[in-house]
Amino acid sequence: MAERFDRLLAGYNEYLQVRGFSPRTVPEYLRNVERFLAYLQELNISDITQVDQRIIAAYQVFLLDQKYRDRPISAVTKLRRLSTVRSFFQYLLKIGVASIDPTADLDLPKRSKTLPKNILTKKEMAKLLSLPDLSTPLGIRDRAILETFYSTGIRASELCNLKLIDVDTVRGELRVTKGKNAKDRVVPIGEIACDYIELYLTKARRFLAPVSQPLLFVTKSGRKFHYTTLSHLVIKYGKKASLKKQVSAHSLRHTCASHLLKGKADIRYIQEILGHASLATTQVYTKVDINDLKKVHHRCHPREKKEVPINDGWY
Repeated sequence: MAERFDRLLAGYNEYLQVRGFSPRTVPEYLRNVERFLAYLQELNISDITQVDQRIIAAYQVFLLDQKYRDRPISAVTKLRRLSTVRSFFQYLLKIGVASIDPTADLDLPKRSKTLPKNILTKKEMAKLLSLPDLSTPLGIRDRAILETFYSTGIRASELCNLKLIDVDTVRGELRVTKGKNAKDRVVPIGEIACDYIELYLTKARRFLAPVSQPLLFVTKSGRKFHYTTLSHLVIKYGKKASLKKQVSAHSLRHTCASHLLKGKADIRYIQEILGHASLATTQVYTKVDINDLKKVHHRCHPREKKEVPINDGWY
């Protein structure tokens, strides 16, 4: 990559970190910009100020042919790559490298608003929660982790960063610091989850972590969880439960939101709990599946009531 491109990329990296983007998000943004800069080099463009709307439009067409594991990349992936390029040019405008933003009129792909998959039923959730072995420190820790996911709906990366001081089991509150988009929030956590966290703190944690460790949940070696390791832990219990659905940390987040909604929680409160910047993101949970529709139809529609057939003699 051209030296000037390298300097711009390094500056963009600092810009993202100053703005408080998470350690998980920054590398993804940088990779997306690197892909775009590599595309420019294929066009023999070494000066970023040469990029105009025509080149941005050509890059958008270029993404249509991109594949991942022999399959076209998804609309969400295209959206992320183009959004990152737009963010990059906004940065270039701020530092005075660019005088115009060639992405200003970019028509971004629409994000699909499909119903989240693999939402567990209450019975399936109860089976999953019952699996950790409470006779071992790791089993107690794992039960506390699963209960926290289900009770609060927080993200795996957010749970990794929880500190001891972030949980108040007396008040039933959990503080999420530097969640998505570097935002803090306080979410309620249920009594049962609090009970298992207390059990973990009093009976198990001392076998896993030194007193000086500030993090709430730690690995068996007393270190910070990486979000992928934490995700694999949840997946392991999902497989052990032999459920037909794919269980992940994110599916527990979806399950929490769905169960809150079915329990008549206001959608605005669910938005605050999940930490969604826009209510539109949360509203995906208001979409009901066909089984719910069929139950309502059967209960309410007048033509759902069976009648005794009348034999009028023609059959």
